[in-house]
Amino acid sequence: MRSLLLVTAAAFTAMLIVSALLAHATAPGQNGRIVFRRFLDSGKTRAALFTVNPDGTKVRQVTHPGPDVIDLEPNWSPNGNAIAFERQVPCPAAGPRNGLQNSCDRIYTVEANGKGLKPLVPCRFKVDEAGASSRPGVDCVGVDQPAWSPDGSKIAFQYNLVDRAYSDTLKVDAGIWVVNADGSGLHQVTERTPGTGWDFGPQWSPDGSKLVFFRSDFGAQADAVFTVAVEGANEFQVTPWTLGAGDSPDWSPDGQWLLFRAQPKDGSSNVYKAHPDGTALTNLTHQPPRGYHYLSSSFSPDGTKIVTARTPGAGPEHAADLVVMNADGTNAHAITKTRLWESAPDWGPPAERTLTTTASCLASGATSASSACVADPDSTAPARDGGQTFTSAREMLAFLEAEHRSTKEVER
Repeated sequence: MRSLLLVTAAAFTAMLIVSALLAHATAPGQNGRIVFRRFLDSGKTRAALFTVNPDGTKVRQVTHPGPDVIDLEPNWSPNGNAIAFERQVPCPAAGPRNGLQNSCDRIYTVEANGKGLKPLVPCRFKVDEAGASSRPGVDCVGVDQPAWSPDGSKIAFQYNLVDRAYSDTLKVDAGIWVVNADGSGLHQVTERTPGTGWDFGPQWSPDGSKLVFFRSDFGAQADAVFTVAVEGANEFQVTPWTLGAGDSPDWSPDGQWLLFRAQPKDGSSNVYKAHPDGTALTNLTHQPPRGYHYLSSSFSPDGTKIVTARTPGAGPEHAADLVVMNADGTNAHAITKTRLWESAPDWGPPAERTLTTTASCLASGATSASSACVADPDSTAPARDGGQTFTSAREMLAFLEAEHRSTKEVER
């Protein structure tokens, strides 16, 4: 992995400050900004990603989709510098590109400032009717719900493959897949024997060894939260079918809790948590069927708070607002109060302002190991006069120290 940094001698003082900060980097688990999906019209035909401070200040738009395009399911990179998300583009069934529910869904990454939009995981939205089995990238009809691994080297997502042998599942095998951030190593984790259900919304355990997801089971006609090893072994059902649990479950930073939305048959919709072994199942929001309806949620990086969304909201159409509360469900309060629908939040860490490592280079949105941390060819090229290229932080610091000694000698 090459890390490309351009430094001039004139920037020596500033870079010394940066190198000093590297020895005292931000402690893991510090809370950063929240990314969420906001519909831009009351008819929910167009949606963009926004970020906001946990207190509701400084709302910033990140993506700028065209008409009838919906950006959703955002997920922060481990270094807080980029966001992976799902983009739904109109794709009528009668056209040459045939996705699910008249949309062709792909996953993308984008920098937190809205630059560097990059598509991931190929999908042709075509069905080979003559084929006997699905082929990734050929018979795909949707790529959804991305989630970065804790070290930024992999992405989990839902992959929708079509196979005429899957007639009992509407010809769709909707399972959880994992791919390396450089595009290699694509492999299926769940629903390897399709025909019983569809899996959605993967998220990684803090140690990167497991995934949490939810399954819609055809037999039970219900949803439940599951965990599975990244290699696909040891599937475990966390919640009972009767709870109706799912909707993008999240893992607590300490690995002790799973967070999810539950919708039992009484019509209520609340945020719950439970240990990964299914014990200590706890309703955090305690709303009756006619009360607030809570939606998907996310732990804060330090594990002390939760961000979610709920409806009815404050606007005249009662669209959903973002809500922050303590990890035990107390002190729930809205941080957005607009007339637009705001939901699907993910609470990220502060953006890194230090030298990038191999893992965080991949997490920044690079699509290949060889191009990670290399300047975007479409961006403005840095000044060449006095520029210096480094392949590692150690090499850069050695150069700066030499420049510093040389400057002192000239001064003397």
